[in-house]
Amino acid sequence: MVQDALAYNDSPVKSSHLEMIEALFAENGLKEASVSFDRTGRVELKGSYEDMRGVNLAFSLAQTVVGVKWVSPVTPENIKVKEWEKKLSSLFPTKEQEIVPPFLESTSPGVIDNKYAIVVGVSKFKEQRITPLEYADDDAQAFYDFIVNSEGGNFKRENVFLLMNEKATRENIISAFENVKSKAKENDLVILYFSTHGTPPGPFGGVHMVTYDSVVKPRQAIWETSITDEMLKEFISSLRSKRLIVVMDACYSNGAYKQVPGFLPPGGKSLGADEEEGFGNSKAYMAKRILGAKDIVLEDEDITKSASKGGWGKVLFSASDAGEKSWESDTLKHSFFTYYFMDGLKKYGDIKQAFEYAKPKVTSGVRKEKDAEQHPQVVADRKEWDIAIK
Repeated sequence: MVQDALAYNDSPVKSSHLEMIEALFAENGLKEASVSFDRTGRVELKGSYEDMRGVNLAFSLAQTVVGVKWVSPVTPENIKVKEWEKKLSSLFPTKEQEIVPPFLESTSPGVIDNKYAIVVGVSKFKEQRITPLEYADDDAQAFYDFIVNSEGGNFKRENVFLLMNEKATRENIISAFENVKSKAKENDLVILYFSTHGTPPGPFGGVHMVTYDSVVKPRQAIWETSITDEMLKEFISSLRSKRLIVVMDACYSNGAYKQVPGFLPPGGKSLGADEEEGFGNSKAYMAKRILGAKDIVLEDEDITKSASKGGWGKVLFSASDAGEKSWESDTLKHSFFTYYFMDGLKKYGDIKQAFEYAKPKVTSGVRKEKDAEQHPQVVADRKEWDIAIK
């Protein structure tokens, strides 16, 4: 029997919600799964699960009823086949497997030899119920045109993967990751650029990049068919290049999925159902889950003061802060962040000054045109992070 929720005065979750969730579990083949209240009144997964896919499905179904905020991120203990068991052999490479020694992060790279980039922009989606974006493909095209121009980044065209709309499939993006990872060496520069939708927060809090062929039904499929933070982290951690710039200009909002019946949870904003609710990535999230840096350098530590144009390292820009949307401008015909960040790159040629130039313009522009808040952010794995792209 589902326990009573009367003791949790601040929780909007009721016993009826738990009953709805368990009914959904039964309908979706999770015969041994159940839920209860945790000590704060959130929904906590209980019972038994075949594997992590079943757990992800359970998280997804629970979130459709009460929203992300009111589902505990704690993974249930009774999982019959754990992911670590599946991947155990990969921790023990055989003699035939090449073991790449870790690079000495204290050793600065030499002069840039080659430059590589993956530029992704998705305005139209195969799943027509995902709300299209107006200018994401235009953003990607403009960014590509800038970095291959001799007056911009002067990247060789054959070293840049431009993936827009139908070409921006999950498989093509992963293939581009592998291609660049195999070619880029220690002294090279690599740029990743994304302009697309973000997913709602996943079962464990991750917000991922939606591809052209991302799937929205069943609900957990959106995380399984997008570019996940684990994929980004794996690419970043295994990249040999010591100069990496990641730009995530993703529109994080429930509004992208409002046309998908049953995708958003019912109820008020407290349960995460507001169509205009934004998600975004916090600095701490980007540092730990994507950049993979232990001693991350945050913007509020005055990294801009110590940065120099000859810097290097792994740098990640996000167009908006946690809880915010990344807005497109009908006046600029681009996203606010991409437009002003590129404008800054054209003026100054290095990423520090470009970001310093863009950030206040984005914030003021969004306030004026959209009456909303948007605060671009940056994290890096070292203080001397400024990189000249030309």
